[in-house]
Amino acid sequence: MLLDINMPVMDGFEFLDAFANLEITQKESVVIVMLTTSLNPKDMDRLKEAPIQGFLNKPLTEEMVGDLLATHFHGEQPC
Repeated sequence: MLLDINMPVMDGFEFLDAFANLEITQKESVVIVMLTTSLNPKDMDRLKEAPIQGFLNKPLTEEMVGDLLATHFHGEQPC
């Protein structure tokens, strides 16, 4: 899941809090990567503590997507 820090209605950190409170099976198998344009030191500190598998700076490129797939899905597209 690519999640942006700055989203309308609910920001990425608010989403992570809501997601953590969901009672769903296999939640731990969800790969969450934060996608952002923010280099705000406060955001960077929060990202270090967030339950995510990484973060990327925009713009998202084909190479970045390929790296994510290789790292988290062994190069295969998830179902």
